[in-house]
Amino acid sequence: MKNYNKPLFIVFTMMVLIITPNLQASAMEMIESKMMDGNLTKTNLPITIPLTKGYVKGSEVFYISTEASDKELAAHLTEITGFRVAYAPALKLTPADSLAQIYAFENGIEGIGPLGFQPNVADSQPGDINYSPLWAVNIVKWNDGSTPRELKSQTDILSAQKNDELSVTQSGFVVNCPFVQWDGGSLQVRENKSLDDETPYGGGQVLDIDLEKMLVTFVAHRGFGPDGSTIYYIATDASVKDVADMLGVVFAERTGATLLSGASSDLYVFTNGIKGSGPMGFQASIGSTNVGDEFYSPMWRIQAATWSEPDSADFVTMTSQITSAASKDALSAEVAGVIVNCPFVEIDESMMDDKMQPMDDSMKDRMASPLKQMAMGIDAHDVKCKESFEIIFKATNGMPACVKSSSVERLVEIGWAASQDMMMKNKMMEK
Repeated sequence: MKNYNKPLFIVFTMMVLIITPNLQASAMEMIESKMMDGNLTKTNLPITIPLTKGYVKGSEVFYISTEASDKELAAHLTEITGFRVAYAPALKLTPADSLAQIYAFENGIEGIGPLGFQPNVADSQPGDINYSPLWAVNIVKWNDGSTPRELKSQTDILSAQKNDELSVTQSGFVVNCPFVQWDGGSLQVRENKSLDDETPYGGGQVLDIDLEKMLVTFVAHRGFGPDGSTIYYIATDASVKDVADMLGVVFAERTGATLLSGASSDLYVFTNGIKGSGPMGFQASIGSTNVGDEFYSPMWRIQAATWSEPDSADFVTMTSQITSAASKDALSAEVAGVIVNCPFVEIDESMMDDKMQPMDDSMKDRMASPLKQMAMGIDAHDVKCKESFEIIFKATNGMPACVKSSSVERLVEIGWAASQDMMMKNKMMEK
């Protein structure tokens, strides 16, 4: 098979093996290999992520925030959502063809938006030709003398700008905010919500969408970082439609433009060798970067790793081992021609077993988020926050969040958080 055909063959093979367990099993039976994944366990775990409301073309949409190209913005979004939004400076290198537009208001109508005012407005949603989960952030400011009002579409914003009612400034920031539910659709929810080490990748990546509590539960897949450390990731969209359909995620063709840019990172997916929990039925995937690395990106450029002699395949966990095997012609890696949006997520250490890599000290020092504490059975009113943070309850859904003590008064003032009196009344009503 010629080289220019091989990437297409790899994508087709992924489509078949990811979604069709029976075919996958039959294919595996034809391949002799070593023990499965070195007996990895906890290969699929649930992870609950807070939803944020926004607008597109006048309708409500709901999305998650997972990465930001600016360190301060990532820290701010982490604080207001209670979920880690990773700093990913590589997203600054996103080609213009891969970007959608998002509008954040810095004044005007107070509300639940990230800057304390109305919700963000995006220019597109899944199904639109210009949709992308990678947003170029535009800052909207109402001009003096104008009458602020809630705007719900890009058309409304640009019309107000044309009338000199407001200004729109490009921030230079890029955020990864995959849509979960939108006007007329949502991410596919799995019919079978039970998870184990045999759970196939296909059939959807979401277990539950709860708009009342503003939460979504994803399947977190286990893999390895470049140094062999354990990582977990979710999947939200893919640049090739057939792959997106097979995974049960959004088709986001525009992210394909990141393939040859510094805005994407390599994810090694094994096409043969040791049977395991990876996307193609073999060992777990290995990322070339990790959160905290300069070149980390959730835009994963799939590298199909193929052993020249599958019977002699090794169980590898580090990129250096891939490089070593490739130098000996024991392993080859080729770009599969697809970008899959797979943000790395934090998993509670309590959910891991003894065989897994321990978390580093910085993770151990971090108090579990309110959502994670509640998932462990802790009552919302008994949630604990780390030093210099205080618990508040969101005015929209009553869910707890840990925020900096210096931010509490302002969040209550703008209506993002409930007042102390309201919190006490709610607690009494629950009793």
